[in-house]
Amino acid sequence: MRTKIKASRTTDEVQSSAQIVASIDDLLKEILLRLPIKSLIRFKLVSKEWHSLITNPRFCRLRNPNPNPAAGLFLHCLSYRARPWIEYVPFSGIKSGNPPLRKLKFFKDPKGIRIVHSCNGLLLCSSFQARDNNRTYYVHNPTTNKFSALPKPAVGGGISAKIDGMSLAFDPTKSPYYKVVCVRRLGLHMVGGNLYQFEVYSSETGSWIKCGEPFTTQVNFEDGIYWNGAIHWTNNGTGRDSLYFNIDNQMLGVMPIPPIGWDCINNYYFGESFDHLHYIKIVGPELHFDVYEMRRDYSEWFIKYNVDLSPVVSAYPEIIRNYIRPTSSCYYACSIFSLVRGEKEEDSFLVLQIPGIAIRYNLVYRTFETICEFAGVVAPGGLRFRGTDGFQYIESLSCVC
Repeated sequence: MRTKIKASRTTDEVQSSAQIVASIDDLLKEILLRLPIKSLIRFKLVSKEWHSLITNPRFCRLRNPNPNPAAGLFLHCLSYRARPWIEYVPFSGIKSGNPPLRKLKFFKDPKGIRIVHSCNGLLLCSSFQARDNNRTYYVHNPTTNKFSALPKPAVGGGISAKIDGMSLAFDPTKSPYYKVVCVRRLGLHMVGGNLYQFEVYSSETGSWIKCGEPFTTQVNFEDGIYWNGAIHWTNNGTGRDSLYFNIDNQMLGVMPIPPIGWDCINNYYFGESFDHLHYIKIVGPELHFDVYEMRRDYSEWFIKYNVDLSPVVSAYPEIIRNYIRPTSSCYYACSIFSLVRGEKEEDSFLVLQIPGIAIRYNLVYRTFETICEFAGVVAPGGLRFRGTDGFQYIESLSCVC
Protein backbone atom coordinates (compact mmCIF):
# COMPACT_ATOMS: atom_id res chain seq x y z
CA MET A 1 0.00 0.00 0.00
CA ARG A 2 1.31 3.41 -0.93
CA THR A 3 0.87 6.24 1.51
CA LYS A 4 0.53 9.79 0.19
CA ILE A 5 2.62 12.14 2.23
CA LYS A 6 1.59 15.78 2.08
CA ALA A 7 4.66 17.96 1.91
CA SER A 8 4.74 20.79 4.36
CA ARG A 9 6.76 23.99 4.13
CA THR A 10 8.12 26.10 6.90
CA THR A 11 6.93 29.65 7.38
CA ASP A 12 10.21 30.97 5.99
CA GLU A 13 9.64 29.05 2.78
CA VAL A 14 6.14 30.36 2.22
CA GLN A 15 5.80 33.55 0.29
CA SER A 16 2.65 35.20 -0.90
CA SER A 17 2.17 35.72 -4.62
CA ALA A 18 2.35 39.47 -4.03
CA GLN A 19 5.79 39.11 -2.42
CA ILE A 20 6.99 36.96 -5.29
CA VAL A 21 5.86 39.54 -7.83
CA ALA A 22 7.39 42.36 -5.82
CA SER A 23 10.72 40.56 -5.64
CA ILE A 24 10.94 40.20 -9.39
CA ASP A 25 11.74 43.72 -10.53
CA ASP A 26 11.35 43.08 -14.24
CA LEU A 27 7.92 41.52 -13.86
CA LEU A 28 6.80 44.24 -11.47
CA LYS A 29 8.01 46.91 -13.87
CA GLU A 30 6.10 45.35 -16.78
CA ILE A 31 2.92 45.32 -14.68
CA LEU A 32 3.32 48.90 -13.48
CA LEU A 33 4.03 50.18 -16.99
CA ARG A 34 0.53 49.11 -18.00
CA LEU A 35 -1.25 51.02 -15.23
CA PRO A 36 -2.83 54.49 -15.49
CA ILE A 37 -0.70 57.34 -14.20
CA LYS A 38 -3.16 58.13 -11.39
CA SER A 39 -2.79 54.55 -10.14
CA LEU A 40 0.99 54.80 -10.28
CA ILE A 41 0.92 57.91 -8.12
CA ARG A 42 -1.02 56.02 -5.43
CA PHE A 43 1.22 52.95 -5.71
CA LYS A 44 4.32 55.04 -4.91
CA LEU A 45 3.13 54.80 -1.29
CA VAL A 46 3.23 50.98 -1.22
CA SER A 47 6.92 50.74 -0.37
CA LYS A 48 10.27 52.46 -0.79
CA GLU A 49 11.11 50.01 -3.58
CA TRP A 50 7.94 50.84 -5.51
CA HIS A 51 8.48 54.56 -4.96
CA SER A 52 12.06 54.30 -6.24
CA LEU A 53 10.97 52.34 -9.32
CA ILE A 54 8.03 54.59 -10.29
CA THR A 55 10.00 57.83 -9.82
CA ASN A 56 13.02 56.58 -11.75
CA PRO A 57 13.48 58.76 -14.90
CA ARG A 58 14.04 55.63 -17.00
CA PHE A 59 10.70 54.21 -15.87
CA CYS A 60 9.00 57.52 -16.67
CA ARG A 61 10.44 57.45 -20.18
CA LEU A 62 9.38 53.82 -20.71
CA ARG A 63 5.87 54.63 -19.44
CA ASN A 64 5.55 57.53 -21.88
CA PRO A 65 8.18 57.46 -24.63
CA ASN A 66 6.28 60.38 -26.14
CA PRO A 67 4.25 62.99 -24.24
CA ASN A 68 0.59 62.06 -23.75
CA PRO A 69 -2.04 63.99 -25.72
CA ALA A 70 -3.39 66.93 -23.76
CA ALA A 71 -6.25 65.88 -21.47
CA GLY A 72 -7.59 69.29 -20.57
CA LEU A 73 -6.98 72.96 -20.10
CA PHE A 74 -6.16 75.09 -17.08
CA LEU A 75 -7.89 78.46 -17.41
CA HIS A 76 -6.24 81.04 -15.23
CA CYS A 77 -8.36 83.85 -13.85
CA LEU A 78 -6.13 86.71 -12.76
CA SER A 79 -7.47 89.48 -10.56
CA TYR A 80 -5.33 91.98 -8.69
CA ARG A 81 -8.04 92.19 -6.05
CA ALA A 82 -7.76 88.52 -5.15
CA ARG A 83 -5.46 85.58 -5.56
CA PRO A 84 -5.57 83.72 -8.89
CA TRP A 85 -7.93 80.79 -9.24
CA ILE A 86 -8.09 78.09 -11.88
CA GLU A 87 -10.91 76.54 -13.87
CA TYR A 88 -10.14 73.10 -15.29
CA VAL A 89 -11.77 72.16 -18.61
CA PRO A 90 -11.49 68.43 -19.47
CA PHE A 91 -11.47 67.87 -23.22
CA SER A 92 -13.71 64.85 -22.76
CA GLY A 93 -16.46 67.15 -21.49
CA ILE A 94 -16.83 64.98 -18.38
CA LYS A 95 -16.06 66.93 -15.23
CA SER A 96 -14.39 65.02 -12.44
CA GLY A 97 -15.15 65.71 -8.81
CA ASN A 98 -11.41 65.93 -8.24
CA PRO A 99 -9.80 68.10 -10.95
CA PRO A 100 -5.98 67.89 -11.25
CA LEU A 101 -5.64 71.52 -10.19
CA ARG A 102 -7.93 74.13 -8.66
CA LYS A 103 -5.51 76.42 -6.88
CA LEU A 104 -1.75 76.73 -6.99
CA LYS A 105 -1.18 75.90 -3.34
CA PHE A 106 1.85 73.61 -3.61
CA PHE A 107 3.79 76.38 -1.86
CA LYS A 108 2.56 79.15 0.44
CA ASP A 109 3.88 82.12 -1.48
CA PRO A 110 2.68 85.27 0.34
CA LYS A 111 2.22 86.99 -3.03
CA GLY A 112 0.09 84.21 -4.50
CA ILE A 113 1.09 82.08 -7.50
CA ARG A 114 0.15 82.26 -11.18
CA ILE A 115 0.87 80.09 -14.24
CA VAL A 116 3.34 81.56 -16.71
CA HIS A 117 3.85 78.72 -19.21
CA SER A 118 3.01 75.05 -19.76
CA CYS A 119 5.23 72.56 -21.57
CA ASN A 120 4.74 68.79 -22.02
CA GLY A 121 3.19 68.19 -18.62
CA LEU A 122 5.10 70.73 -16.53
CA LEU A 123 4.02 74.23 -15.48
CA LEU A 124 6.25 77.26 -15.04
CA CYS A 125 4.72 79.38 -12.27
CA SER A 126 5.68 82.59 -10.50
CA SER A 127 4.76 84.83 -7.61
CA PHE A 128 1.67 86.80 -8.56
CA GLN A 129 1.76 90.26 -7.00
CA ALA A 130 5.49 90.85 -6.77
CA ARG A 131 8.13 92.99 -8.45
CA ASP A 132 10.80 91.34 -10.59
CA ASN A 133 13.47 91.36 -7.90
CA ASN A 134 11.06 89.80 -5.36
CA ARG A 135 9.40 87.32 -7.72
CA THR A 136 10.04 83.61 -7.25
CA TYR A 137 9.66 81.14 -10.12
CA TYR A 138 8.63 77.51 -9.73
CA VAL A 139 8.46 74.45 -11.97
CA HIS A 140 5.44 72.39 -10.96
CA ASN A 141 4.14 68.98 -12.06
CA PRO A 142 0.35 69.13 -11.48
CA THR A 143 0.02 65.36 -11.96
CA THR A 144 2.39 64.43 -9.12
CA ASN A 145 1.92 67.75 -7.25
CA LYS A 146 5.71 68.12 -6.94
CA PHE A 147 7.55 71.39 -7.49
CA SER A 148 10.96 73.00 -7.47
CA ALA A 149 11.72 76.65 -6.69
CA LEU A 150 14.26 78.13 -9.10
CA PRO A 151 17.24 80.14 -7.88
CA LYS A 152 17.05 83.79 -8.88
CA PRO A 153 19.26 84.88 -11.78
CA ALA A 154 22.09 87.13 -10.64
CA VAL A 155 21.75 90.90 -11.07
CA GLY A 156 24.72 93.07 -12.03
CA GLY A 157 27.28 93.41 -14.78
CA GLY A 158 25.00 95.74 -16.74
CA ILE A 159 21.96 93.50 -16.35
CA SER A 160 18.94 94.98 -14.58
CA ALA A 161 16.46 93.13 -12.41
CA LYS A 162 13.84 93.58 -15.14
CA ILE A 163 12.75 90.23 -16.58
CA ASP A 164 10.91 90.60 -19.88
CA GLY A 165 10.09 86.92 -20.28
CA MET A 166 10.48 83.46 -18.77
CA SER A 167 9.74 80.30 -20.77
CA LEU A 168 9.92 76.59 -20.00
CA ALA A 169 11.64 74.11 -22.33
CA PHE A 170 11.00 70.43 -21.68
CA ASP A 171 11.13 67.49 -24.09
CA PRO A 172 10.94 64.16 -22.21
CA THR A 173 11.77 62.26 -25.42
CA LYS A 174 15.25 63.83 -25.35
CA SER A 175 16.06 64.31 -21.68
CA PRO A 176 14.48 63.96 -18.22
CA TYR A 177 15.79 67.46 -17.42
CA TYR A 178 14.09 70.76 -18.20
CA LYS A 179 15.44 74.21 -18.93
CA VAL A 180 14.07 77.70 -18.34
CA VAL A 181 14.93 80.57 -20.68
CA CYS A 182 15.05 84.03 -19.11
CA VAL A 183 15.13 87.22 -21.20
CA ARG A 184 16.77 90.04 -19.23
CA ARG A 185 16.81 93.65 -20.29
CA LEU A 186 20.15 95.43 -20.17
CA GLY A 187 20.28 98.87 -18.64
CA LEU A 188 21.15 100.42 -22.02
CA HIS A 189 18.48 101.42 -24.57
CA MET A 190 19.46 101.25 -28.23
CA VAL A 191 17.93 102.67 -31.40
CA GLY A 192 15.46 100.16 -32.83
CA GLY A 193 14.54 98.60 -29.51
CA ASN A 194 15.90 97.55 -26.14
CA LEU A 195 19.08 95.55 -25.60
CA TYR A 196 18.49 92.05 -24.21
CA GLN A 197 20.44 89.07 -22.86
CA PHE A 198 19.47 85.38 -22.68
CA GLU A 199 20.10 83.34 -19.55
CA VAL A 200 19.27 79.63 -19.29
CA TYR A 201 18.61 77.54 -16.19
CA SER A 202 19.18 73.77 -16.33
CA SER A 203 17.60 71.38 -13.82
CA GLU A 204 20.55 69.07 -14.47
CA THR A 205 23.11 71.54 -13.15
CA GLY A 206 20.81 73.61 -10.93
CA SER A 207 22.35 76.88 -12.13
CA TRP A 208 21.92 79.77 -14.58
CA ILE A 209 24.33 80.62 -17.40
CA LYS A 210 24.43 83.49 -19.88
CA CYS A 211 23.85 82.40 -23.46
CA GLY A 212 24.81 84.19 -26.65
CA GLU A 213 25.57 87.85 -27.17
CA PRO A 214 23.31 90.80 -26.22
CA PHE A 215 20.88 91.73 -29.00
CA THR A 216 18.38 94.42 -29.96
CA THR A 217 14.80 93.68 -30.94
CA GLN A 218 11.15 94.76 -30.65
CA VAL A 219 9.81 91.30 -29.86
CA ASN A 220 7.23 90.60 -27.15
CA PHE A 221 8.89 88.11 -24.78
CA GLU A 222 5.94 87.57 -22.43
CA ASP A 223 4.42 84.50 -24.11
CA GLY A 224 7.19 82.23 -25.38
CA ILE A 225 6.31 78.90 -27.03
CA TYR A 226 8.60 75.85 -26.95
CA TRP A 227 8.79 73.84 -30.18
CA ASN A 228 11.46 72.18 -32.31
CA GLY A 229 14.11 72.60 -29.59
CA ALA A 230 13.61 76.36 -29.37
CA ILE A 231 11.55 79.08 -27.69
CA HIS A 232 9.53 81.22 -30.11
CA TRP A 233 8.18 84.75 -29.71
CA THR A 234 5.99 86.92 -31.90
CA ASN A 235 6.76 90.60 -32.41
CA ASN A 236 4.92 93.55 -30.90
CA GLY A 237 2.78 94.26 -33.96
CA THR A 238 5.34 96.34 -35.86
CA GLY A 239 5.25 93.93 -38.81
CA ARG A 240 8.83 92.77 -38.42
CA ASP A 241 9.87 89.11 -38.27
CA SER A 242 9.71 87.35 -34.94
CA LEU A 243 12.42 85.36 -33.20
CA TYR A 244 13.27 81.90 -31.94
CA PHE A 245 16.15 80.86 -29.69
CA ASN A 246 17.54 77.36 -30.16
CA ILE A 247 18.53 76.24 -26.69
CA ASP A 248 21.00 73.49 -27.60
CA ASN A 249 23.18 75.48 -29.98
CA GLN A 250 22.36 78.85 -28.36
CA MET A 251 21.55 80.43 -31.71
CA LEU A 252 19.01 83.17 -32.41
CA GLY A 253 16.88 82.73 -35.54
CA VAL A 254 14.11 84.57 -37.36
CA MET A 255 10.65 83.21 -38.11
CA PRO A 256 9.09 84.30 -41.40
CA ILE A 257 6.02 86.53 -41.34
CA PRO A 258 2.75 84.58 -41.81
CA PRO A 259 0.90 85.47 -45.05
CA ILE A 260 -1.78 87.15 -42.95
CA GLY A 261 0.76 89.13 -40.90
CA TRP A 262 1.46 89.24 -37.16
CA ASP A 263 -0.97 90.46 -34.55
CA CYS A 264 -0.33 89.97 -30.84
CA ILE A 265 -2.91 92.51 -29.65
CA ASN A 266 -6.30 91.53 -31.05
CA ASN A 267 -7.98 88.12 -31.55
CA TYR A 268 -5.10 85.76 -32.32
CA TYR A 269 -3.60 82.44 -31.24
CA PHE A 270 0.03 81.30 -31.19
CA GLY A 271 0.83 77.93 -29.67
CA GLU A 272 2.21 74.40 -29.89
CA SER A 273 0.46 71.05 -29.71
CA PHE A 274 1.78 67.52 -30.24
CA ASP A 275 5.00 68.88 -31.80
CA HIS A 276 3.25 71.29 -34.20
CA LEU A 277 3.49 75.11 -34.10
CA HIS A 278 0.34 77.04 -35.09
CA TYR A 279 -0.72 80.62 -35.68
CA ILE A 280 -4.23 82.02 -36.10
CA LYS A 281 -5.26 85.60 -36.75
CA ILE A 282 -8.91 86.62 -36.92
CA VAL A 283 -9.38 89.85 -38.85
CA GLY A 284 -12.37 91.96 -37.85
CA PRO A 285 -15.80 90.36 -37.35
CA GLU A 286 -14.80 87.37 -39.47
CA LEU A 287 -16.25 83.88 -38.97
CA HIS A 288 -13.98 82.25 -41.57
CA PHE A 289 -10.26 82.03 -40.96
CA ASP A 290 -7.23 79.82 -41.64
CA VAL A 291 -4.98 77.93 -39.25
CA TYR A 292 -1.30 78.23 -40.20
CA GLU A 293 1.43 75.75 -39.32
CA MET A 294 5.19 76.34 -39.40
CA ARG A 295 7.47 73.98 -41.32
CA ARG A 296 10.26 72.47 -39.23
CA ASP A 297 12.95 74.12 -41.37
CA TYR A 298 11.30 77.53 -40.82
CA SER A 299 10.91 77.99 -44.56
CA GLU A 300 7.26 79.08 -44.42
CA TRP A 301 3.89 79.09 -42.74
CA PHE A 302 1.36 76.96 -44.63
CA ILE A 303 -2.42 76.64 -44.28
CA LYS A 304 -3.27 73.51 -42.29
CA TYR A 305 -6.99 73.99 -41.61
CA ASN A 306 -9.89 76.18 -42.70
CA VAL A 307 -12.37 77.17 -40.02
CA ASP A 308 -16.00 78.27 -40.43
CA LEU A 309 -17.72 79.40 -37.24
CA SER A 310 -21.02 80.37 -38.88
CA PRO A 311 -22.79 77.21 -37.62
CA VAL A 312 -21.43 77.91 -34.12
CA VAL A 313 -23.00 81.38 -34.12
CA SER A 314 -26.31 79.90 -35.30
CA ALA A 315 -26.23 77.37 -32.45
CA TYR A 316 -25.10 79.89 -29.83
CA PRO A 317 -26.69 83.28 -30.68
CA GLU A 318 -25.38 84.73 -27.40
CA ILE A 319 -22.06 85.12 -29.23
CA ILE A 320 -23.50 88.16 -31.03
CA ARG A 321 -23.06 91.47 -29.23
CA ASN A 322 -26.12 93.31 -30.50
CA TYR A 323 -25.05 96.53 -28.81
CA ILE A 324 -21.95 96.75 -31.06
CA ARG A 325 -21.99 97.60 -34.75
CA PRO A 326 -21.60 94.49 -36.97
CA THR A 327 -18.45 95.83 -38.63
CA SER A 328 -16.57 95.98 -35.31
CA SER A 329 -13.91 93.39 -34.52
CA CYS A 330 -15.66 92.95 -31.13
CA TYR A 331 -19.06 92.10 -32.65
CA TYR A 332 -18.68 88.39 -31.83
CA ALA A 333 -17.91 87.41 -28.24
CA CYS A 334 -15.55 84.56 -29.01
CA SER A 335 -11.88 83.79 -28.38
CA ILE A 336 -9.51 80.87 -28.95
CA PHE A 337 -8.24 79.13 -25.84
CA SER A 338 -6.17 76.44 -27.51
CA LEU A 339 -5.54 74.33 -30.58
CA VAL A 340 -5.07 70.66 -29.73
CA ARG A 341 -3.62 68.13 -32.17
CA GLY A 342 -4.64 64.52 -31.68
CA GLU A 343 -2.80 61.27 -32.27
CA LYS A 344 -5.01 60.98 -35.36
CA GLU A 345 -5.61 63.89 -37.71
CA GLU A 346 -9.38 63.69 -37.22
CA ASP A 347 -8.92 64.12 -33.46
CA SER A 348 -7.58 67.68 -33.78
CA PHE A 349 -9.75 70.50 -32.44
CA LEU A 350 -10.01 74.08 -31.24
CA VAL A 351 -11.15 75.05 -27.76
CA LEU A 352 -13.25 78.20 -28.07
CA GLN A 353 -14.66 80.51 -25.44
CA ILE A 354 -18.06 82.15 -25.78
CA PRO A 355 -20.07 83.81 -22.97
CA GLY A 356 -20.26 81.30 -20.12
CA ILE A 357 -19.23 78.29 -22.21
CA ALA A 358 -16.20 76.46 -23.63
CA ILE A 359 -16.71 74.72 -27.00
CA ARG A 360 -14.75 71.94 -28.70
CA TYR A 361 -14.63 72.47 -32.49
CA ASN A 362 -13.33 69.58 -34.60
CA LEU A 363 -10.95 70.94 -37.25
CA VAL A 364 -11.49 68.09 -39.71
CA TYR A 365 -15.22 67.37 -39.49
CA ARG A 366 -16.20 70.92 -38.39
CA THR A 367 -18.48 69.55 -35.71
CA PHE A 368 -18.72 71.18 -32.30
CA GLU A 369 -20.01 70.59 -28.79
CA THR A 370 -20.13 72.21 -25.37
CA ILE A 371 -17.46 70.78 -23.06
CA CYS A 372 -17.78 73.15 -20.10
CA GLU A 373 -20.26 75.61 -18.65
CA PHE A 374 -18.58 78.13 -16.38
CA ALA A 375 -20.09 78.73 -12.97
CA GLY A 376 -21.30 82.19 -12.02
CA VAL A 377 -23.00 84.99 -13.88
CA VAL A 378 -21.40 86.43 -17.00
CA ALA A 379 -22.56 89.79 -18.33
CA PRO A 380 -24.26 89.65 -21.77
CA GLY A 381 -21.52 89.45 -24.38
CA GLY A 382 -18.85 89.11 -21.72
CA LEU A 383 -15.97 86.63 -21.67
CA ARG A 384 -14.71 85.36 -18.34
CA PHE A 385 -11.13 84.61 -19.43
CA ARG A 386 -8.54 86.18 -21.69
CA GLY A 387 -7.66 84.09 -24.72
CA THR A 388 -4.06 83.78 -23.53
CA ASP A 389 -5.12 82.37 -20.13
CA GLY A 390 -5.35 78.74 -21.33
CA PHE A 391 -2.61 76.22 -20.45
CA GLN A 392 -2.71 72.61 -21.66
CA TYR A 393 -2.71 69.83 -19.08
CA ILE A 394 -0.74 66.69 -19.99
CA GLU A 395 -0.42 63.80 -17.55
CA SER A 396 3.23 63.21 -16.67
CA LEU A 397 5.35 61.41 -14.10
CA SER A 398 8.39 63.57 -14.87
CA CYS A 399 10.49 64.68 -11.94
CA VAL A 400 10.94 68.41 -11.34
CA CYS A 401 13.58 68.23 -8.59
